[in-house]
Amino acid sequence: MTEALTIQQVSRLTGLSVTNLRYYEEIALIDPVPRDESSGHRRYPPDMVERIESLAHLRAAGLPIDAMRTLIAARGHGPQTIATKIHLLETHREQVDTEIQALLARRDYLDNRIAHWRARLADDPAAADALDDQAGALVERLA
Repeated sequence: MTEALTIQQVSRLTGLSVTNLRYYEEIALIDPVPRDESSGHRRYPPDMVERIESLAHLRAAGLPIDAMRTLIAARGHGPQTIATKIHLLETHREQVDTEIQALLARRDYLDNRIAHWRARLADDPAAADALDDQAGALVERLA
């Protein structure tokens, strides 16, 4: 890509909404976007589009704006810069792992309740009671 793109083109390319693109400029996550002299519309140069694509990937990975800002600011490939990037991404991965464990606990509880009600439907009170006994431990994992 060698020519500047409109905000709509960048939105389609990156999957970020026009509102998000304007917001990223407003909070200085991206530099001020050059404007077309005749129309005043934003025109995103190729290097800016690449940066926005990186931000879109980070957003899709669930990174908060402050983390995105830190990663974007940590330019270059020096050891300290790379260490900063690794630390930030590892920290976020740990948060994702915690969220995954919480989701798995929810799913396990739901599976238990489904099995419980199926046992009741099948007129198997012993199985339903056993599932109720298991549910207590599952509820503790939900907290």
